Amino acid sequence: MIPKSAAGFAFLNFGACACAAPPLKLFFVRFFKPLTVFAVSLALLMPPALVRAQLTGGVGEFNLPSLGNVAGADLTVLEERDLGEQLMRRVRADRSFMSDPEITDYLNRLGYRLVAAGSPSPYDFLFFPIRDRTLNAFALPGGFIAVHSGLLVAAQTESELAGVIGHEVGHVTQRHIARMIESSKGSLAMTIGSILVAILAARAGGSSGGDAAMGVMMGTQAAMLSKQLGYSRDAEREADRVGLTTLKNAGFDPHGMENFFERLQKNTRWYETTSTAYISTHPLTSERISDMQNRTRSMPAVKHRDSLDFFLVKARARVLQETTYDGWLKVSKSFENELGHKPTGYSLAAAQYGLSVAYSQMNEKEKALAAIRAAKAAVKEKNVILDKQLSDLTYQAAKTDAEKAKALEIARQTSDKYPYSGLAASNYVELLYQSGRHAELIKFLRNQQALSRSNPDYYMFLARSYEALGQKSLSYAATGDMYALMGNPRAAVYQFELAQKANDADFYVMSEIDAKLRDNRQKVLDQQKK
Repeated sequence: MIPKSAAGFAFLNFGACACAAPPLKLFFVRFFKPLTVFAVSLALLMPPALVRAQLTGGVGEFNLPSLGNVAGADLTVLEERDLGEQLMRRVRADRSFMSDPEITDYLNRLGYRLVAAGSPSPYDFLFFPIRDRTLNAFALPGGFIAVHSGLLVAAQTESELAGVIGHEVGHVTQRHIARMIESSKGSLAMTIGSILVAILAARAGGSSGGDAAMGVMMGTQAAMLSKQLGYSRDAEREADRVGLTTLKNAGFDPHGMENFFERLQKNTRWYETTSTAYISTHPLTSERISDMQNRTRSMPAVKHRDSLDFFLVKARARVLQETTYDGWLKVSKSFENELGHKPTGYSLAAAQYGLSVAYSQMNEKEKALAAIRAAKAAVKEKNVILDKQLSDLTYQAAKTDAEKAKALEIARQTSDKYPYSGLAASNYVELLYQSGRHAELIKFLRNQQALSRSNPDYYMFLARSYEALGQKSLSYAATGDMYALMGNPRAAVYQFELAQKANDADFYVMSEIDAKLRDNRQKVLDQQKK
């Protein structure tokens, strides 16, 4: 993944704005090592691009000059998406990637509410969580937006969280990556290359290694720093402006973004030093705070009622940030302490739900089931996250076939109750798979409306059940479809070739497999040419 370096992708990163060195090192150490050759090659080979797109979406109402028009003669939207998909393959393979359907489902519902409130966009957005305690969110090329678990936990209102995500949506829709490439005009390769060398040198260990790394970094960036930091601040203001408009249009409190800015600045002010300015990933200045205050001053406050899902996802993120038994135990004690203060309403439901998730992680099935029942009793409204947890835990705690059948029925009813919820559908599919009811699973997948055929998980579910039924060609073909959707045509080709060799499906299916194989072979050739 290419998160943002100080000079290269600085202005695409929101939450770590004032957190200079630590987030930058964390990003590069975690994600850049597997991509060293790829990133340097990309920087060296990619031509400067001048992107032209009309800035719309109510931007002008704040009387803040835009950065100018951008277009994609050299870096098209499709090429940007292709780059993002390549980077996402690295992200998904990293242990910090949270493949959690509850949080992912919520982030995408929230994110698309914001996208729908903005100007029409050619991007197909994907919002996903990263397991990281820092307050951060960042955008990758092509509409991929990551939200750190630390940000979910720290956001005090849903409007604050929406403000951060709206800011990142602004970075994507305004095509700041393409602008960065044009602004660099050949210096990008040297900048990214030097950052890579510096981080890898620092990772080698020892104080001398760290000193050498800083020397390399400063020596190559000093001449460009002033211009690039200025440009990143302009981009930040533009993303602020677009994000604020989106926030207001989506029905959230526009002051939420401002409140988060102010709290973040207070909590991280000690990072503002001369030395760390060289590797500041996301400048959060007093001028930027003042600009936000000036624009929100004339806006009436919106009394946005935070959703139950917001409280539940915050509680879930608190648990899933931890990866050890001791960590889950500590969080469970924290929820128990909160319950001792007699919360009510959403706060009570969230504390009981968080306790259920923590107990589940610790394999305390009976306690987890009791806690989720208490969570559902705390609120009267329907909620797919609570219903999914109840059906899943009822199944896991079942000791007889009759009890498992009852749990499956709860999952089926939950899916029927929320016909467009991918979370409910995937939970029902998973329980069908665990029950060995593969033919029923396949029939359900073919008829349901929640999991799109453009969702890689749809084909993953199909592939597992086809394999269990011994239908090899269909299993390999579904796996190939999954890889193709994930932007990995080489892996797709391999799976379609296996499907051909198995040759145990009817003529029409095998003809489809042949066509998909030819199509993905051509995509591999196209990638090689690029």
